[in-house]
Amino acid sequence: MQGSAQDKTTTDQYTIAIQPIVDARLQHVADELLYRGDCSASSAAIFDDVQATARACAVAIYEIGLDKLCGQRKLFINASGEWLLNPDLGGLPQSQIVIEILEDTEVNNALLHALRKLKYQGYTLALDDFELTDANRALLALADIVKFDISTGLPTALIQRLYKDGYTLLAERVETYEEFEKCKALGFSLFQGYFYQRPQVQTTNTQRHSTSRANQMQLLAQLYSDRVRLPALSTLIARDPYLLNAVLKRANSAEKAAQHPVHKLLDCIHIIGLKELRTLVSIIMLAGNNPASKINLISGLTRAFACEALAEQRGLDEEEGFITGLFSHMPVIIGIDLETMLKELPLSQPIHQALIQRQGPLGELLAHIEATERGSPPADVPAELILQAAAEARTLMDSHIS
Repeated sequence: MQGSAQDKTTTDQYTIAIQPIVDARLQHVADELLYRGDCSASSAAIFDDVQATARACAVAIYEIGLDKLCGQRKLFINASGEWLLNPDLGGLPQSQIVIEILEDTEVNNALLHALRKLKYQGYTLALDDFELTDANRALLALADIVKFDISTGLPTALIQRLYKDGYTLLAERVETYEEFEKCKALGFSLFQGYFYQRPQVQTTNTQRHSTSRANQMQLLAQLYSDRVRLPALSTLIARDPYLLNAVLKRANSAEKAAQHPVHKLLDCIHIIGLKELRTLVSIIMLAGNNPASKINLISGLTRAFACEALAEQRGLDEEEGFITGLFSHMPVIIGIDLETMLKELPLSQPIHQALIQRQGPLGELLAHIEATERGSPPADVPAELILQAAAEARTLMDSHIS
């Protein structure tokens, strides 16, 4: 369970913790994803279950990445009724995610229909802190895993019945090795608690600055259009630094199994697919990240538009020019140093060389734009290029970014 409602926090310094789940041989086989309001918090302070899950998923899947966070192990996430009923959130990686239905979830026909759909899609379902009642009895027909909080007691008869019926039983809040042995004797095959390890807080270096809801709503409108226009999707994603990072990382994750690193944004969109892209955008919107400094965004977009225009003039790839310009300013926009960003983000070798050494055609292009910004433009760079790019950046901010 994530935690109870407390005072709303306005910080964007939230993070996650994960707690190992082990089998009867004490092999680490899965993890539970836990939300933390900040890196120093030892427990969750949750004022909104949906936002907490969205933030936790955004950090785990789109910032850290499941490969780095838990490898091939399953990841249990807490899902409230409101989350489960939102069709936009059904695009998480079903091969690795276990959905935990919170114990206070209202059971009704709409919820049962949503759970059947998730089962059909291939998700594993777990019942959190389970206590059998007439209201939640119908959930057993859909569950794969049943979790019991052993600190509140062990309903032995129910446990034995579920064990005989073939359910996977998970004991949580196992504090001692003696409790572990007792639960194992009752038929539990999964275990979680301080006897093995306390939750481990995970940190990232990314400051979660994103464009406004207006820009993201435009993106959602494109995603749900009867005629989805991939170039339009690509343009909107490229204008949002946080989304751009998330899409590139996700497309290059091991779970997506790309044979070679993918650098083109349109290729990334194809790999992720519209269904998961809808989920990605919805999660980031629900996470409610604070907007970046308008000045920093304008500066980054100005350079990106200038690089894009000069790339077109020189016969280079315009999208690569835009990304080179934007990512050269990304450390300022999202608060992460260049070295860390390049370690975490798969960029093409030409872009990488351009950013680090100003080498190659893209590196020369970036260097020439930077020289132009300093008032020393090369001969082939139009004098008005930066002014035109700045006007385009301000127009974008005024039109789409509140």
